[in-house]
Amino acid sequence: MIVGDIRGIATVNGIKPDLFEAICTVESSLNPFAIRFEPAYKYFYFVRENASRLNITVETETMLQASSYGLCQMMGAGIRELGFAGNLTECFGDYKIVLKFGALHLKKLLVRYNDEADVISAYNAGTAIKTMGGMYQNQQYVDKVHAALTKLRAMP
Repeated sequence: MIVGDIRGIATVNGIKPDLFEAICTVESSLNPFAIRFEPAYKYFYFVRENASRLNITVETETMLQASSYGLCQMMGAGIRELGFAGNLTECFGDYKIVLKFGALHLKKLLVRYNDEADVISAYNAGTAIKTMGGMYQNQQYVDKVHAALTKLRAMP
């Protein structure tokens, strides 16, 4: 069911289902209720406005935006930026919300970058940045997703 949801949302959004599934596999080990607070996160989206509109504290909205959610571990701020207006606590109980916004984010990256490895790196790091040696700054992540993709693509 979960893999079917991942692949279905990918298809609806015009992205490769196996790529989205591989990212979800690496990001959450396919745990739809995975959540992680990232205290060093620093990119926020209209925190005061969202807190006021939702009648919650700025601190709560900040914490929710600095957390990654669900199968594809989308950051709350990214979910906001892509148009989610509800309370981010909804992402705790409905993994399809996060999948929808993760697919939208991945689609934006596929438009921005021509290379699949660049897309994978940017999904994890925000942008695809290579070192002087030609490796990605998050090369281990890129390698893990490529390994998951290779496994998925070898399946009948």
